[in-house]
Formats: sequence, structure tokens, C-alpha cells
Amino acid sequence: MKINSLVRHLVLAVCVCISAEMAAQNTPVSPIQGFLAPVLVTEAPQTPVTPDEHPLSGGQILGIGSWGPRHSFLTPSLRLSETLDSNPLLQTPSDGGYRGFTNVGGGVQWMQYLGRDAEIRYAGALRYDTMARLQGYSPFINAHSAAISKVIPFRTWNLLIDDEAQYSDGSNFGAAGLEGMDLLVTQTNPWGGLPNLQLTSTSLQPNLTPNQSILTARVGRIANTTLIEADAHIDARDTATLAASYGLLHFNSSLLADTGQTSFVAGYNRTMTVRNSIGLEGAFTRFNFQDPSSSISTEYFSLLYARRISGRSAIEVGGGPQITQSLVSRANQTYLGWQGRATVQYRTRTMNLSAVGLHAVSGGAGVLDGVTSTTGQGTVEFVAARYWSMSLNSGVSRNQQLNSNQRYEVQFAGIALHRKTGPFTNLFLSYDFQRQTTSSVCTGPICGYVGMRNVFGIGFAWTYHPIGVE
Repeated sequence: MKINSLVRHLVLAVCVCISAEMAAQNTPVSPIQGFLAPVLVTEAPQTPVTPDEHPLSGGQILGIGSWGPRHSFLTPSLRLSETLDSNPLLQTPSDGGYRGFTNVGGGVQWMQYLGRDAEIRYAGALRYDTMARLQGYSPFINAHSAAISKVIPFRTWNLLIDDEAQYSDGSNFGAAGLEGMDLLVTQTNPWGGLPNLQLTSTSLQPNLTPNQSILTARVGRIANTTLIEADAHIDARDTATLAASYGLLHFNSSLLADTGQTSFVAGYNRTMTVRNSIGLEGAFTRFNFQDPSSSISTEYFSLLYARRISGRSAIEVGGGPQITQSLVSRANQTYLGWQGRATVQYRTRTMNLSAVGLHAVSGGAGVLDGVTSTTGQGTVEFVAARYWSMSLNSGVSRNQQLNSNQRYEVQFAGIALHRKTGPFTNLFLSYDFQRQTTSSVCTGPICGYVGMRNVFGIGFAWTYHPIGVE
């Protein structure tokens, strides 16, 4: 009897639990009110990652995918800092004395989704400083970057239209004239500080964009690249690509030469496993300069490999032979060399890392008419403790003119330490280093912009949470 009674009580308890669970599942959940609150980078992702399915060959760098809710947003920021600059004009020899400057700046990040397959991205910064008293410089420095992309899907292929534009008052290879202000976001990729919203992780291949890896004075320039790409899906593993692009680099000074760059790219891709893929790519590029009698044409063939882990990492490497026909100053020459590129993106809950390297013939950054350029640069941001974080960036370049011994070499590095003081505020300490050297055969006003520079900064930053945009 006791056993039967115990069984009846157990059955009754199980029935009660099942009824309660079914009632809870049928109870409607209240909708979330207001805008989603930002989450810290140290918190686990709240939504699945949308993988990047762009092919290995073509006009865009592979990405690690996107994550978070798909919302259009606007994020403003303000900064106030004091800087010490050892060589504001980057001259050799330097007078060796530090000059102090007061800086006030602001930045904006904007993401606008247009349906499921189109988006607009913008990142920019404006800085005012007291450096204007040196040689009549403008007190304002601008750095802006905007991109618009549209994917038109068909049954077995996609059409991609992508345009990326930049404006800056100095070379965008480095801090773009914003040294001592911490790492202000002035490019649409990589984005910074917004891990909880869906952000794109792709951008144009560096060999399709105009070269700016030679430092120049405070000279305004506009860089724009337009890409049209068709991706045909042959089967579940194989994809063929065909792309065309046009890039332009225009300066506001007659001391620097405008450059036009037209490229055609064809490729074939095969997915080996979920994470690994290989590809073959061939491309033709023509560089046009202000002198109508000068031009450079290149053709290359490249073998590519990529490994992607959605939401975590994307690695892309490739290289192959390159043939260059140079017609500069009526001298017609042919060169056989090589080209290669590599990109790395890596993300964890406490760190974001991105790096890119390129070796190829390029336009010469407005200083030289055609160069063999080797560049590498990268950024890393990580959380050091509960209220502390750090960011670093660095880069090197070597630009050797094709028809002469003229050469420019550049090194830069920056580090910033942040201490969170409130929901939207933090204090920062920063240090920026720049160095540019050139060969002794250089002549002209632009060759005076060589030397070494150290910039120390201390300041206050305010960054508001993402504001929803309809």
C-alpha cells in the first residue's frame, strides 16, 4: 500500500510539472521596448553569426561575417586633448624642440541598411588644433570615409556594386593627420567599439584602391574606387567571378600628381571544406598619370588560399608572377616581377585584430609615377581589465620608382591606453611615431617632407551609445 501510494504521488507530481511547463511556453513574451542597450565586448555574443559567403577571388577582402541585430544607427563622439609634437612639419633636420597644441575633435559612425541587400556606411572625424600658426596651416583637419554597396541576387549568380570614397588632409596610411587624438575611427572598415550591432567585415582589395603609402604635408585629397562584380555559382563548391573597378586619387595641390587606376579581374574558386577554399585569379591594371604620355600596365596571375571560421577569423593569402609595361617620360620598359597579398582578421570576446599586406606595382601615391610598393599595416584592440583597454596600430611601406632609384620608406606606430570613467566617457593616453626617409636623388618641394616625429597626447573622450536611425 505504501508503494502504491508513493507511485501515485510521483505520477501526480510529474503531471503538475508538465502542466506548468506547457503553461509557461504558451504565455506570450512582452516585446522589448526602446533601443537595444550596448553590450560590452567582454560579454558573449547574443545572436548567431551571419557568415561571409563572398568568393575568394574578386574585388573584396574576405570577412569573418556579421553579428548582432540588424539596425541602422548613428554613433557620435567628442574628444579634448593636449599634445606634444617633436616635429609637426616632419622636416629634416628637426629643431629638436617639442611644441604643445590644444586639440578638440569629434567623430561619427553611421550605418544605414536599405532593405536586405544594400547598405551605406560612413565614418569621419573633424579636429581643431592650434598648430595652424605654423606656416599658415588651416586650424581644421578632416578625415572621412563613406561606402555604399548593393547586391542584386539572381537564381545562380549575384551582381555586386560597391563604391568606397575617402577624404583626408594627409595620407591615410597611418593616423591621417589626427595624431595625439587616440585612434579615432576614420575608415568604414574596420569598425570600432560596437560589438553588439551587425557590422560588415569586408572592404575592397588593397590592390584595387589608390596607393597612399607615402606621407605628405597637410594636403587635401580624395580617393574613390568603384567596383562592379558578377559571381556565378556553378555548383555547391565552385564559383566563377568577373569584376571591373576604377580608382581615382585627386589632390588639392599642384605639388602632387593625380592618378587614375582601371582594373579587370577574373577568378575561379573552389570550396574544399567548410573552412578552407582555394582560388585562381588573373588581373589587368592600367595606371594613368597627369602627363598624358605616361602610363603603366600590369598583368598578374595568382594562386589564392583562404581559411574562415565564421565570427572568429578569416585568413587570405595569395601571390604569383606579374608583368609590367612602363611608359614614363617616353621610356618604354618591361619588367617581370611578382605580386602578393595577405589579410588577417581575428576576433574574440576581448580582442579585435586586423592586418593587411601587399606587394605589387602601384600608382606612386601622387609623388612618383609608378612604383613597386611593399606595404603592411595592422590594428589590434583588446580589453586589459574591467575598466582598462588598449589599442595599437602600426605600418611600414617601401615605394621604389620603376624607372629610377627614387625611393620612399615609411614606418609608423601608435598606442593608446583607455580608462573607463563612466557609461560614455573615458580618459586616454596616446603616443604616435612617424618616420619617412627618401633617397638622395629626390628633387622638388615634396622631398622636404622627410624626418622623424613623436607625438604624445592626453585627453578626455565621450562616445554615446548607438542611436537608432529609421
